[in-house]
Amino acid sequence: MRRILVSAIALALAGVSMTAAAQALTPAPEVRATTQLPRDVRPTHYDVAVVPHAESLSFDGKVAITLDVLQPTASIVLQALDMTFASVRLTSVTGSANYPAPQVKVDAEAQTATFVFPQPLPVGQYKLAMDYTGKIGTQANGLFAIDYDTKAGKKRALYTQFENSDARRFIPSWDEPNYKATFDLTATVPSSQMAVSNMPAAEKTDLGDGTTRVRFAPSPKMSTYLLFFGLGDFDRATATVDDTEVGVVTQKGLASQAEFALQSSKAVLHEYNDYFDVDYPLPKLDNIASPGRSQFFGAMEN
Repeated sequence: MRRILVSAIALALAGVSMTAAAQALTPAPEVRATTQLPRDVRPTHYDVAVVPHAESLSFDGKVAITLDVLQPTASIVLQALDMTFASVRLTSVTGSANYPAPQVKVDAEAQTATFVFPQPLPVGQYKLAMDYTGKIGTQANGLFAIDYDTKAGKKRALYTQFENSDARRFIPSWDEPNYKATFDLTATVPSSQMAVSNMPAAEKTDLGDGTTRVRFAPSPKMSTYLLFFGLGDFDRATATVDDTEVGVVTQKGLASQAEFALQSSKAVLHEYNDYFDVDYPLPKLDNIASPGRSQFFGAMEN
């Protein structure tokens, strides 16, 4: 997938002065790696369903991960942080074998969850399904909340920020850029609020209890950190350029302030399409403006 990336890169160069006399080298402290998962399993698709509980700063999640076992293994290791697993199930896509529920080992320091099976899994395609609960943070990592004041009182909006490695707070996943997969995201949200993701909503179902189930269109193949989810009292201003819908998502009542960003997005996207002679491949391109400030977070491309 081709994306327009706007990023700032800071490069710090540290100089080390050495005297003529040889100096003893201080061994570097041992750092426990939290990346480089075993290479014997590779995900290809995530089917994710979440129910955020903004008031209690928690969410319920379900995920079914289609994966390939590339060589026999008795364990599946992925990344997960601040999660509690209610159930884990493995089924074969390419065969009819049934597998008992694995033993779950969570390593908070390594930020991993390991699912251990009684016997090695043969090479093949499987589906790993998990029910879990997670936390909504107040800092800009994982799924987080921003509280802000309006004329109608205090409001709370939810956003995700997964770069560099915080998708593991939202989905148990292979949360390393090398592991690319497609994503189906479904969210059950208050009917009065707007849910936003990388892809447009494909289906909305009123559940009759004040909530709506929003199913987003399948994503392109991408790294976990690029997935986005937002929820709140939003407005969305839109325009179309080169058959792509361009949007600016603001807090409710402020869409009139989006005109400059909207027109600029149209001009930039058209210029990029023309310059590179490659059309933007997705059906929409949203710019999402959140209220408030953060010393840890300014912007993110998804």
